[in-house]
Amino acid sequence: MNREVVRDIVDLQRTISQINDEIPDAALTLTRTAAQAITTAGTTIVWQSRIRGQGITWSGASITIPTPGWYHISVAFHHGALNDNLIRLGVNGVNVQFAPGIGDVNFDVSSAHFMRYFNLSDVIQISVLPSANVNINARAESGVAESPMLNIVQLTNQAEA
Repeated sequence: MNREVVRDIVDLQRTISQINDEIPDAALTLTRTAAQAITTAGTTIVWQSRIRGQGITWSGASITIPTPGWYHISVAFHHGALNDNLIRLGVNGVNVQFAPGIGDVNFDVSSAHFMRYFNLSDVIQISVLPSANVNINARAESGVAESPMLNIVQLTNQAEA
């Protein structure tokens, strides 16, 4: 009888462990496989390759939110030397959040973090507005100055009003 109880406890612990896995309902990591020219007029990033993800769809520059909730977005870029690079989060065609990257002539990386509540089917785009025309360089994930990298993770499901 004791062996059965111990076995049941072990099975229950395994089940609880699986429930507690921190897998978000929606997540996505995108990058580019080649450099992209950006201009002082502003350029929307066109993503070329999915590294990993679930639940979030994308096509070129546009990422579609699958379910309402709070999301965290991070972006990172390696580019030529700049004095400034404004990173913009666009939702449904409107720039809604901005992150300045202020540096000096040795400034060759930019990154930003955004957190926002999104509704079902919102379409996200990331654009950059540099102080000079430069290229965003393609650099592999997990290396120095990985670029361009976009990470989106759903933090919560729909919140009550």
